Amino acid sequence: MSADEDVAPVSEAPAPPEPEASPAAAASPAPQATAPAAPPHPGGAVIPDFAEDARTIAAFETARERFERAESQSAEDVIRLDFKRRREALQVEVATSEALIVERETKWQTALQTYGKRYPKSFEKGKARKPGFLANLFSFGGANKMYQATLDASADLNEARSLRRRKEHEDEELDNLQRRALSKLEETLKDHAKKNEHQEKFLSRPGNAALAKKVQEIRAERAAYAARLEAGKVPALEHRDRQFAQLNAVPLEAPCAGIAIVGVETYGDLCYLIFRDRERNHFYRPFDPRLEGLSDSVFDVYRIADRFEAKLHRREGKPMNLADHLTEYLRDDERAKSDARRIRAQLREPRNAKPAEGDKTLMDLLAELAKTASRFSGT
Repeated sequence: MSADEDVAPVSEAPAPPEPEASPAAAASPAPQATAPAAPPHPGGAVIPDFAEDARTIAAFETARERFERAESQSAEDVIRLDFKRRREALQVEVATSEALIVERETKWQTALQTYGKRYPKSFEKGKARKPGFLANLFSFGGANKMYQATLDASADLNEARSLRRRKEHEDEELDNLQRRALSKLEETLKDHAKKNEHQEKFLSRPGNAALAKKVQEIRAERAAYAARLEAGKVPALEHRDRQFAQLNAVPLEAPCAGIAIVGVETYGDLCYLIFRDRERNHFYRPFDPRLEGLSDSVFDVYRIADRFEAKLHRREGKPMNLADHLTEYLRDDERAKSDARRIRAQLREPRNAKPAEGDKTLMDLLAELAKTASRFSGT
């Protein structure tokens, strides 16, 4: 027998008949569906709208991130503008030093030429030498003064060149100073974010105060519920309904595809199997020990004519197991394998759960599939 034959639908169940539309209903346009109002909880508890709360928190975090980015960008712009001004001032000083060098070089060359023409014997290869005793004596000290003028002009030129080198070095050092200032900016902003004026500035933005109030209320409600849960003051039905609402879980119904058992939850004397499909949607059904054989399997339930059939879910031609399903969900192979072992162990634990009520057709169908699935999973 081939592998395809082994995992062919192992059970079948009649599908519920589809209602026929009356002629009057077919002639009139269908009214838009509206979600029914949520009935009050039996214990009077208020089940939060977790999806709406998640959107509120996400909007608040987005507003905060947007504000922090704006603050960071503003502070960065201030630093860059400051260094731009300092760099422009240095460039002006460099240009001034260049002009000063040209001026003093001209003065030095003029002093050399004047000295060389007047005392050619003391001028050799473009360099002035100190005049002799007789030349200085006969010039009544004029030769020494002209020689000193060349030295002073040379010193002034060297000073101007040194000034230009210092300004050019300062210009280069500005880049390093700017990088250090920007690297310290993140730490500075973190310290600034702890101050009250920073929070007040954030809340002063349109809509942020209202979002912050809603988020504060959500977190206070979560903390109060966690305290009640830890103290054992949460009724089983409230605990169940709240967790199902948080997962956005609905009863598992046929048809369905890519379904795996991902947990077992107990609320008082009530016990439920938690399912998840490959689209990350959650489902639940009352616990049924017959489904232990599906603990390492992923399955599909589909319609054929007037009945439903079940089979193992395949990916790339091979039956998909629980670890594959969890890896796809968690994006972490090692964690997926660990969670798969934990879930299989959960399903093997003995339980005194209440018998399932209502339609058992789907669970009977899956129970038959579990008998075949165990041949492939080794359970």
